[in-house]
Amino acid sequence: MGAGSKPIADDAAAQALLKQAFPETGIYWIPSMDLYYQDPEGYEALHESGPVAMLNIVQNPGPPMKSGTFIAGFLHGWVVCFLIGLLLTMVAPALPDYGSRVAFVVFAGLVMALFVNFGAVIWWSMPLAFQLAEGLYNVVAWLLAGLVLARFIPAANRP
Repeated sequence: MGAGSKPIADDAAAQALLKQAFPETGIYWIPSMDLYYQDPEGYEALHESGPVAMLNIVQNPGPPMKSGTFIAGFLHGWVVCFLIGLLLTMVAPALPDYGSRVAFVVFAGLVMALFVNFGAVIWWSMPLAFQLAEGLYNVVAWLLAGLVLARFIPAANRP
């Protein structure tokens, strides 16, 4: 079980309820955003009494470890590394050695993790333990990218 995750007493029953309540793939809010616009006071009452939820429902998802997911993830990683490389190239004149280039990429990853992962705790009430684990994953991923990219993107010649 992942950090911040809770077990479900009856997975099959929960899936049946989700399938019935949310028949289409999409993001659902409980209470719904439609209610927010139609009856703000009703929305506020339901929100205050809880529980509240943001659900990502995927109908007919297929196998859990599809090869297409891994291919898309690999391509996504390459695009992100390319963009990190462009960023590193832009600031290369200010980063004279390997360590400073790695530190820059890690710091950029830390800023991203603080913004995204801790923003999710603040704005979406995501569990702190889950977002700490996600943030650590993101910073480590940027560290690994920085260790590789800093070798291939040298400091620019200073005038």
